Amino acid sequence: MNRLILSASVLALAAGGGAHAQAPDNADSGATLLETIVVTTPLRRETPLVRSTSSVTVIEEEEIARSAAPDLPSLLKRYTGVSVTTYGGQGSTSNVQLRGMSSTQTLVLVNGVRTAAATSGTSTLFAIPLSAIERIEIAKGPHSAQYGADAMGGVINIITKQGGSCGDGRDFCGSVTTGVTHPWGAHLSADVRGQTGGLDYAVGGSLLGTRGYNFTYPTAWGYEPDDDGFMQGSLNFSVGRDFDWGRIYADGLFSRSRSQYDANSFEYNEVDSTTFAGKIGARIDHAHDWNTRVELSSGIDLSENFRDGLPGSDQFDTVRYGVFASTEKTFETDAATHTLLGGVEAYRESIDVSVDSFGPVIFPVTSRTLAAGFAQYSAELGALTFDSGIRHDYNEQFGSATTYNLGASYEIVPDLVARASYGTGFRAPTFNDLYYPGFSNPNLRPEKSQTYEVGLTWSPTVDTTIDFAVYQSNLRDLITLDSTFTPMNIGRARIRGFEASVAHAFDARWSAKASIDVREPINLDTGLYIPNRDRFKAAAEVTFAATEKLDVTAKVLYGSSRHSNVANTARLPDYVTVDVSADYRFDDQSSLKFAVENLFDEEYSTQTDYRAPGRTINLSFTRLF
Repeated sequence: MNRLILSASVLALAAGGGAHAQAPDNADSGATLLETIVVTTPLRRETPLVRSTSSVTVIEEEEIARSAAPDLPSLLKRYTGVSVTTYGGQGSTSNVQLRGMSSTQTLVLVNGVRTAAATSGTSTLFAIPLSAIERIEIAKGPHSAQYGADAMGGVINIITKQGGSCGDGRDFCGSVTTGVTHPWGAHLSADVRGQTGGLDYAVGGSLLGTRGYNFTYPTAWGYEPDDDGFMQGSLNFSVGRDFDWGRIYADGLFSRSRSQYDANSFEYNEVDSTTFAGKIGARIDHAHDWNTRVELSSGIDLSENFRDGLPGSDQFDTVRYGVFASTEKTFETDAATHTLLGGVEAYRESIDVSVDSFGPVIFPVTSRTLAAGFAQYSAELGALTFDSGIRHDYNEQFGSATTYNLGASYEIVPDLVARASYGTGFRAPTFNDLYYPGFSNPNLRPEKSQTYEVGLTWSPTVDTTIDFAVYQSNLRDLITLDSTFTPMNIGRARIRGFEASVAHAFDARWSAKASIDVREPINLDTGLYIPNRDRFKAAAEVTFAATEKLDVTAKVLYGSSRHSNVANTARLPDYVTVDVSADYRFDDQSSLKFAVENLFDEEYSTQTDYRAPGRTINLSFTRLF
């Protein structure tokens, strides 16, 4: 009862005003100055967030540091349009979904590089440590016209820490963070960045380990009454150099980890995961309004399942190499500013699968080439912004697909912007969908979607922002599993939704934000809800600067019950979680953070038979230099 009362109180307080300030306070006027936020994800080029024709959420480094979340899945689940399904705690499989689409219909990038395994079609989220992240851009809605396959629900672009000026005249700066956690564990991370002449750089690394907890309930297949631990090491880097003619740059994120999970005593119960996403590129500035980019990228996702003392292993490896080239030209007429962008993209995916637990497994096809050409046109005519794009993809396995999008935003009055968009999307079947022996279907067709969205952003004062959107996605040929766990295409599905958020800074000390998601994912062939999809979610956050040195943040998340099977005869119950964190600054260089996720140790599940994380405590110390 106390937990519910506290949760309701925080929600009511936040709903009365809303969210954190977006920029530093103005000491002279007492007002908050709004900075121009620039995003690159929606259109694969820099655009002001306020002029975006689609819904975009930006999570900055400061917000990540303030959060009580110990890992990326825990961080993402609180944002509008985002759903996360976990099969346990840190190091477990976690699937992220945007606006009711599946995890395979949501494209996850690291610095613009694809991360999904070509076998499962999903990304290894636990391989991306929070300590490596500078910024996250979440572009919701279909973006296949920009990124091709898998971007039906949207794109999550995770940008690692970049080099640049320290802001105080020094050539380099950095930080070291160390701490302990409960369930028992510890972590250490460090990074350094700087700028010398035309060269900027950043490098960071982290180590963490946790004893974990028992991920499954006794009713689960493969239940083992033991703790499921996790160990991980990672390295991220970024380097670039400016020239008179343009810029050369490179970045990457490497991660190596070992996760334990539950299985019966005759099956594998540990997995070693190795991931890498990186690129090297050049930007050529032909003129102040014309540039060309060329990038070479590489991604790997290696997974080996095993059990100590048991011979053999299951191995699922993906290696991807790609090339991307685009040219962007801006020109002006009397009435408008026009931007043209065109380019090509190609990548080669190869897999290596070895499954000892089920005997020899042979995939008849183990590699494929994907290529695409795309074009975009945008225009700004005073208060009106117009975006359009078209892309043609060729996939060696199933053929071709053409997608497109149209969008517009209009500033009705100052700080009141309406937007509307329409886009198509598609997803190609994975290697597992097509070829996994006994559980595949080589006749699968690509999934296709059409999505409409209308939204409104209003900033009635410099301290307040309100945003809402309504959308509908119509889907064809969705790939689902039948009663024998064989993938098949179903005819039609529809997802309708509404999402809203409000943000407000009451004064220099108090700020708050709140959001809601309402969603209706329906299988039109049966009239039933698509299982394992959120239908309602509400979140709120309050931040209080208690003193000049102490900041306190409280967050509440409510998740409604969801259907957990195709027949809609079983449900996972609703839940309420509360997170708190406190940051104390000893001086300009040293700070202490105390954070508790799921303060009241709510027992809940987002996947049948799997325990979501209970109370998680983190005490950490950070030293800047």
